[in-house]
Amino acid sequence: YYWLAAFGGWISGAGRVTEELARLPSALAGIAAAFVTVRFGRLLFGSTSAGLWAGALLVTVYRFAHLARRAQLDVLLTLFESLALLAFWQLEMKSRGETPTRRGPSLVLLHTALGLAALTKGPVGWLPLVIIAVYLAWERRLPDLWRLCPAWALLLSFGPLIGWISAATWLGPSGFFTDAVVTNVFGRFFAATSHIRPGYYFLQQLPIDFLPWTLLWPLALWIGTRAYREGIQRSSWRLLLLWVAVPFIVFSLASGKRGLYLLPCFPALALLCAGAFDRWLARRSTLPGWVAATLASAAAATALAAGAIAHGTGVELPVPEGFEPAPATVLMVGVTAAAGLGVAALLAAVTRDARAVLASALAGALLLELLLFTVVFPRYDDQKSPRPIALEAARLSAQDEVIGIFDDEGLAGGILYYGDRKTSILPRPRHVQHFLETGGRLIVLERWKLPWLAEVGRFEVLTTSREGRRQLAIVRRSELPPP
Repeated sequence: YYWLAAFGGWISGAGRVTEELARLPSALAGIAAAFVTVRFGRLLFGSTSAGLWAGALLVTVYRFAHLARRAQLDVLLTLFESLALLAFWQLEMKSRGETPTRRGPSLVLLHTALGLAALTKGPVGWLPLVIIAVYLAWERRLPDLWRLCPAWALLLSFGPLIGWISAATWLGPSGFFTDAVVTNVFGRFFAATSHIRPGYYFLQQLPIDFLPWTLLWPLALWIGTRAYREGIQRSSWRLLLLWVAVPFIVFSLASGKRGLYLLPCFPALALLCAGAFDRWLARRSTLPGWVAATLASAAAATALAAGAIAHGTGVELPVPEGFEPAPATVLMVGVTAAAGLGVAALLAAVTRDARAVLASALAGALLLELLLFTVVFPRYDDQKSPRPIALEAARLSAQDEVIGIFDDEGLAGGILYYGDRKTSILPRPRHVQHFLETGGRLIVLERWKLPWLAEVGRFEVLTTSREGRRQLAIVRRSELPPP
């Protein structure tokens, strides 16, 4: 990911990686992952419409669309893992005589995608190999795995990460391997060095993260189970089920957990829902009457809730300090969501055409995402971004001056990136004392932590940013003696 972002900065002539260029690999990977999902749906179910539905569902899952706008690794990882499994399925179709494509290119794509996935986020990039192995075992063809992994191909899938970690360990500072591999990979998995969550975490988190299309899971379960029992495209349903189940089990066993760890499963979930919906349409394209009533009730409830929150009638949103939405923002989002549900309800009542209803729901979800990303989120940049405090630090300091950061290591990158200032992390008051004694002057900290420095001396606040408990301050030691 970092190489792609840096390459964008190089070819653009900007001389640095701007915010837009930093996000670009995620955005392009999100678009590519949607196209891969469309292609996968056509191959799995022999239906172009199933692939199109799956691609549309994927890009309108809020969690996926949100991460595709961020400078994070997970959407790029999702693309490479999806490509690996797509290549495997092309090889499956070739072995069954369902496609005339040559075996070599698909095998190269499979292992190249695995290598790039591992280079993106470490050993989790090889999870598709586990999925493939379990799938072949379920199909009672486990020996076929060895034909998929010739020695030359393993150089593509394992070589990039092994080569990179070897070079980085050789060229990097002492202790790099311990921090990057032992602590960050094995420590996070086995010893819960960060993001400690209970074993059932994904049971509650995955349905939330896949909204709004978690609502289609009952249909996918009903239609998918029926098709599987009837022996219709049984292998396709198996692969998709394992694509979700294997990472779910692996990451549930890990001590450290985050919801985005299962993002590479989202194309499979979209395909399960789309395949079931497409198959249901082939038998019955009209919706039962209760669907219109349910959608209308949801639209009314959404509109009432938005109005109650906006007009301060006692209903509050559980949001962090500094992110309280303005009444106009709540109304804008609420009305948009209610309107989308209302249009779907109207179509369900008048035409009862399932395609039209899902298409309108997809359009409504897409419109709501665009509204959030282009209108709502920018209003909270000052509460989330380190840019304001970094620019203030640059204004108050000399070019070669080092800025101290007290008990908040996460701010270091932001101050370097936006303010072009080196930083020194100060975990404890004694480190602050040493920083000041060796010529340090300005310190950035969360303002509520300022009393912690009382033992060092009296400090004056020069400027602040953000609100509430998230408020950041730049302070310097006061020349006045303590009382």
